[in-house]
Amino acid sequence: MNWVTLLNAPMGELLWKKKQDLRRREASKPPIGATICCAGLRMTVQAGLSDELWSWLVGLGWRELAPGENRLQLKPLATTLVTRLFDSQPEQRERVLMNAIYQVTRHRSVKVPERASVS
Repeated sequence: MNWVTLLNAPMGELLWKKKQDLRRREASKPPIGATICCAGLRMTVQAGLSDELWSWLVGLGWRELAPGENRLQLKPLATTLVTRLFDSQPEQRERVLMNAIYQVTRHRSVKVPERASVS
């Protein structure tokens, strides 16, 4: 959509398209092996992704990676934590997802090797 179209379109029409896009994303649950992403993070869809879990993830902003997008620019969530997320109960999902995000985004301290003293 270019700027001219955006500025000339009625606001209601733009909001309607946004709702349709959200419904389309919710309706099309990605297949096993697909990559989904959100906010610079990615995970691979595994067996166990229920419709309810997919709706929850879409509500948080997760979407299937578009064919032209470079997945290597996104940080991967650990496979073990993704499996735990897919197997978790609905009330535990948020905690498991936050733990997975924390594992990826935490700052790792880098030790600087000590220099040998020159005398």
